Amino acid sequence: PILPRSLHLFLRTNLLATAAVMFAGAANAEDITAPMYLPGAGKVLSNTSLQYERTSLKHNAGAGEDFRASEEITYGVTDNFSVVAEIGNQFDFEGLTNQEYNNDHNFDYAIGAKYNMQHGNWLAQVGASYYTFDPKSWYGHRGNDERWYKEISANVKLGYDLQNGWMPYTSFTADSRIDYADRPMEYSWFNGFHKTGGKYSVDAGIRYDFTLDGTNTNTWWAQAEANYFVKENIAVGIFGDYYLGGNYNDYVDYSYTLGLSAKVLF
Repeated sequence: PILPRSLHLFLRTNLLATAAVMFAGAANAEDITAPMYLPGAGKVLSNTSLQYERTSLKHNAGAGEDFRASEEITYGVTDNFSVVAEIGNQFDFEGLTNQEYNNDHNFDYAIGAKYNMQHGNWLAQVGASYYTFDPKSWYGHRGNDERWYKEISANVKLGYDLQNGWMPYTSFTADSRIDYADRPMEYSWFNGFHKTGGKYSVDAGIRYDFTLDGTNTNTWWAQAEANYFVKENIAVGIFGDYYLGGNYNDYVDYSYTLGLSAKVLF
């Protein structure tokens, strides 16, 4: 049956209004797990993580283990510019580490900044950071005269928003010590995608770590992260990577990192 004109207009108006509200809600929802996410001006993003790393060598040459906790705080100075600070601790637990440290209080620190840019569906981010720790605190004073390891890092990310929850992106990082006479540069290049859908997000790709200092060492890694949104401003996740190969292949049997994270936007 044909609807009366007044009822037809009423239904059409309400459907359009409902669609507009739904679209506005989707557009305003923030994906705090996105690889280029920065909190808005005056907001704070907390990222707490625990991770375990293990590398096993071939020919019964032993294994290396590490257990680390960290807290990263990102503060939005403007909607596109943030300062970032992180404090971490390398534990010395029996069974989870090689117990190579002086104690369980082995802190390291990082501070930096990130800036976002957008042109249409193209997204870009540039960032830089300074990292340091005290080797004497980590390894003890006996036979160790080194104080305050210092390193700087620069990162560039580029992605394309496909407008359906998918975003392929690439990330390139270069870092180097700044207190060493002979300080080789180390590089890391990641290519992958980020997918957001409802209550979850997934991030996965391939990472290539390498140097160009004459040794030309290189390693390939599969890297992934999955998050569940408890609320729009709270996400819990699991992340890790796995060694695929490289010119260390003759020595490494397997190597991986596995961790848990909790992100909260204030």
